Amino acid sequence: MKLNERLRMIADSIPHCNILTDVGTDHAYIPIEAVTAGLCRRALAADLRPGPLRMAKSNISKYGLEELIETRLGDGLRPIDISECDVIVIAGMGGPLIKKILSDSYEKAKASRRLLLQPNNAADALRRWLYENGFGITGEKLTEDAGKIYCLIEAEWTGFNSRKDDFTYYIGEKVFEADKQLLEKYLRKKLGELNKILWGRAQAHPDKIRRLEDETSMDTDTYRAIRDRLQEYLQ
Repeated sequence: MKLNERLRMIADSIPHCNILTDVGTDHAYIPIEAVTAGLCRRALAADLRPGPLRMAKSNISKYGLEELIETRLGDGLRPIDISECDVIVIAGMGGPLIKKILSDSYEKAKASRRLLLQPNNAADALRRWLYENGFGITGEKLTEDAGKIYCLIEAEWTGFNSRKDDFTYYIGEKVFEADKQLLEKYLRKKLGELNKILWGRAQAHPDKIRRLEDETSMDTDTYRAIRDRLQEYLQ
């Protein structure tokens, strides 16, 4: 199976395991790749929506993997038993939604040996939750796919709650170990995001700014401090 770069990064990060659980599986490409590559003994492909799950079942059948990959219909990790939470993949959704899935099934998240999380926005909310709820981020990998930069967060339960600065939540910590060329592209992308946020708030009514600050948990001065630190790093 030919995976795009975004999915290839996930597949290449799966450790050998008994059970791989893919939440929001869509076409089940990750479970199919993991099983055929011998990375797991069996896999679970879970999705909230019946439509994508039907497509997943079709693809699993196409590769003759019905005995090794089981589909589950349900919200987040709820259709998954805690004994099946070995390695968990959650990708293709926003950071706040991934955070909610983990928070709603906290004991299952804790039971996982490895979490592979690929938020497509608001990764800072996810990083903050992980650090402050007993998880350590062990790696942050970057790849480029169709002109977009994606970050894969690898995490595991440590039982140690920690607090990081807002720069670490927004940019990442382990991400600075990534390929230098991709790292610069990623950082310039984040700089663009910050400039857009600050420009938007500069144009907004004070009441709207207060609402935005309540929603994001970061005030305008914090975004400005992150932007200035990032600009200094890139110089």
